[in-house]
Amino acid sequence: MQIPYRLALKERIEQTGIVMTEKNSRTTRSIAPPSEHYAPGAQWDAAIPRITLVDALNQALHRYTNRPFINFMGKHITYREFGQMVDRTAAGLQQQGVGKCTRVGLYMPNTPFYPVMMFAALKLGATIVNFSPLYTADELRKQIADSGTEVMVALDLKQYGDAKNSAPDLIKDGSLKKLIVCPMADMLPTFKSILFRFFKRKDVFSPDRSSPAIRTFSDLGLYGIKPYPVNIHPNDIALLQYTGGTTGTPKGAMLSHFNIAANVKQIEEMFGARPDRDHDPALIQMGREKFLVSIPFFHIFGLTVGLINAMATGSELIILPNPRDMTATLEAIHKHRPTVFPAVPRMLQGIVAHKDLEYYNLKSIRAVISGGAALPPDVKAAFEKATGCGVYQGYGLSETSPVATSHPPCGEDHPASVGQPLPRTEIKIVDPENPDISLPTGTTGEICIRGPQVMRGYWNKPDETRKTMTRDGFFRTGDIGHIDDHGYVFITDRLKRMLAINGFKVYPNMVEQALYTHPSVAECVVIGVNKGTVKESVKAFIRYKDDATDKPTAEQWRTFLADKLHAMEIPRYFETRTEELPKTVVGKPDWKKLEDEEAQKVQAQPPSPSSPS
Repeated sequence: MQIPYRLALKERIEQTGIVMTEKNSRTTRSIAPPSEHYAPGAQWDAAIPRITLVDALNQALHRYTNRPFINFMGKHITYREFGQMVDRTAAGLQQQGVGKCTRVGLYMPNTPFYPVMMFAALKLGATIVNFSPLYTADELRKQIADSGTEVMVALDLKQYGDAKNSAPDLIKDGSLKKLIVCPMADMLPTFKSILFRFFKRKDVFSPDRSSPAIRTFSDLGLYGIKPYPVNIHPNDIALLQYTGGTTGTPKGAMLSHFNIAANVKQIEEMFGARPDRDHDPALIQMGREKFLVSIPFFHIFGLTVGLINAMATGSELIILPNPRDMTATLEAIHKHRPTVFPAVPRMLQGIVAHKDLEYYNLKSIRAVISGGAALPPDVKAAFEKATGCGVYQGYGLSETSPVATSHPPCGEDHPASVGQPLPRTEIKIVDPENPDISLPTGTTGEICIRGPQVMRGYWNKPDETRKTMTRDGFFRTGDIGHIDDHGYVFITDRLKRMLAINGFKVYPNMVEQALYTHPSVAECVVIGVNKGTVKESVKAFIRYKDDATDKPTAEQWRTFLADKLHAMEIPRYFETRTEELPKTVVGKPDWKKLEDEEAQKVQAQPPSPSSPS
């Protein structure tokens, strides 16, 4: 695939590490953060080595050979054992035809199979394609077709069954060449494995072993202990991460080995994970941490910030398969004593609202890296009070591997901000209507990002790539926000969420933040309500806290919001729900689903009678 010129320019900028200065009629300023206000202890111009993810794995295996790496439901795997599993699996995949540029789909919840299969495929120069186990059969087929996935790896549990149930047809029509089924029992401790095989037989999918196109994980271990070596370059595409991007149509963001490895290094630098700084107890320390990760690995946040970051820092990785099970999460924290907890705000909210919170000891956690959605200030404060740790809000997208900004552990506290740019990351604000015009500090506009973690483009979509990259190599995020004088980034909302109410721009996120200032609100989502094809008014969906006694009426809400919002921003409609508001698979508020529900209500209504002339 030909790389557009502007992406080649981006690569040259990455290699030189030049700090660019932008100039226009309004302002002249550096687009790197002011050094006097940058994260204490971190260097914005830190060196980012051009390595592959396989290089990163080999470094970890060499440094932390006998240290525990994976802890999954009582099964423990050291770094040495993990490396051996990866090599044997890679040898088996190689015998099954996996090689350079083969697209290998991973379709499973969090289990040790995921990192083993991922690194085994990457060792062969293959490209990973992430599939949500909640995809429908139709969604599965579309992404397989678009990505050109040839080999699919799936768990044997029937609840994640569409890939396995559809496999015979997909193989027959040529959509897939191979299906590899991973038995859950193989990754459990011996006693649990025996019980699982006996009591969960009805929940397990039995593959057709007579088909040469269907294999099990154990079959891969029969072909040797190491694969034949493959030459891998840092610019090779390691991952196709599908995202709605800025248009809502799923696209595969091409993330290279270097993109992801660089992002991990940037996170390490921001949080102080370097061998020469192990003496500072306030920072993540190499070879000493325990990461608890329940965010799905098929989501880029869980993959980079959770799995790969844990490996690169020599940490123990405590894996939980269900991000929605707050009781299991609390039990894991209480029992295994993790020190680092990557999480989305919904998880933190679920923990602090848990009815049995007081019975669990959460004091082992020293750092929470929060992302994926806006972090309500009261949730941040409540979690910090319960644990005594810091919650560090970050920001990013699938296209940025994903982290672009983060609150530094020792920096200034800006609760409404998503932090400062990571090392070697440049952020500028542009006019959404004309991205060639950069806006001054403090002015709201579209956030654009340039750095080594920015994707190489969208898979087989050069036109989409050109639309989202500026002429000087910045990625247009589709997010609206501003930067202050200290280099802190503030998000207003997604550009595509912006509502035009009687010509006035309304950002739902700003309305939601105003609603969250009421002590009774557990969660809220704001959308635009249509009349025909025009969004003419604002509607708020609210779920109150279980112990809330003050539940305002619509009129009381309008009074409460009068000094916080412009009249056009105050919702016209309020809907109270007792159940949780819709969430995406990783726990982010699913405002699109609420919009769809409202659209269906409008369609179901009979047309109003014509007014008399």
